[in-house]
Amino acid sequence: MPDTLPIPPRFLEILIAHLPYALGDRLAEDDDLAALGLDSMGVVQLVTDLEETFGFELPDELLTEDTFATAGSLWAAVAEFVAPEPADV
Repeated sequence: MPDTLPIPPRFLEILIAHLPYALGDRLAEDDDLAALGLDSMGVVQLVTDLEETFGFELPDELLTEDTFATAGSLWAAVAEFVAPEPADV
């Protein structure tokens, strides 16, 4: 398994929608989600949107501060539940 997995555009689109201080449509894996405005209510809404969009239920043990620390840590936690997006050819 690679150290980091590429973050799919659809996942980033949903995540950015919950970050009031994000600028533009790009995030780095190490961007601090709390600094970008993700608070506890935002986490609840984000989890709901991710679960509904990708059709999975995030296990309770992944609902931690570490999971939601950065874009990369969140993607690493949910990647196994999200079907890969087709590659552009």
